[in-house]
Amino acid sequence: MKLSSLLKFNIKQNYGIFTIISGVMILYVTVIINMYDPKGLDELIALANFKMSSELMTAFGFNIDVNASLVTMVASYFYGMLIYFVLIIYVIMVSNRLIVEHVDKGSMAYLLSTPHTRIQIASFQAIFFIASIALQILILTLVGWAASEASFPGLLDVNAFFMLNLGVFLLFAALSGISFLASCIFNETKNALALGAGLPLAFIIIDILANVDEKLNVLHNFTLITLFDSDAIIANGAYVVNFFIMATISILLYISGIWIFSKRDLSL
Repeated sequence: MKLSSLLKFNIKQNYGIFTIISGVMILYVTVIINMYDPKGLDELIALANFKMSSELMTAFGFNIDVNASLVTMVASYFYGMLIYFVLIIYVIMVSNRLIVEHVDKGSMAYLLSTPHTRIQIASFQAIFFIASIALQILILTLVGWAASEASFPGLLDVNAFFMLNLGVFLLFAALSGISFLASCIFNETKNALALGAGLPLAFIIIDILANVDEKLNVLHNFTLITLFDSDAIIANGAYVVNFFIMATISILLYISGIWIFSKRDLSL
């Protein structure tokens, strides 16, 4: 079996979830962009407060002033909890299909009977995983930029918007690294899900709790999500170090997963 055949299998197996998640993100970002009003966001904020309590608004990061810019509104309403809950579904589902599902179902024995080593197979799956996430973010970036220019020409801070998307990619590169590592560690899907899905979801929940009450702000220190600082990105502040940290974490997690998979015993 050539790696090109494995690529075709990966695409066939994950095409559906890729399309659904990409479609949902595109739908949300275009709707949110078209909710913007250059004259002021009084009506939008009033509607949001009518639909949700102030505590819930704060928990999900939906806090903007009436004169907020287009990129600020999109960052608050989409590049906060909303995109986390959507994209994490893709990460959780696909990560388990790449390594542990093959081990759990016994098909890994067939993959390892080919001339390719464990490191080659795991590395190929890691590249496919991170590339698919990058492609989703790229599509989202281009559609969001096009929708903004179509509805509000010249009002989008393009550099900040692109950096927001790069930040989201780096964050999910790190979160997906956790899920990929779990997929490489365990022989059973249920155990890989416990860590690979449990820890990223715990980060999201902790971040929500930290937003609810100032007394809980310390909880931000226990989640990777705090490294994605949309306010700093929009203000062109100090975010480069955080980007570097997220990139480093993702690289270490993926390399660790590949190395562990290459060395451990497999129940095939």
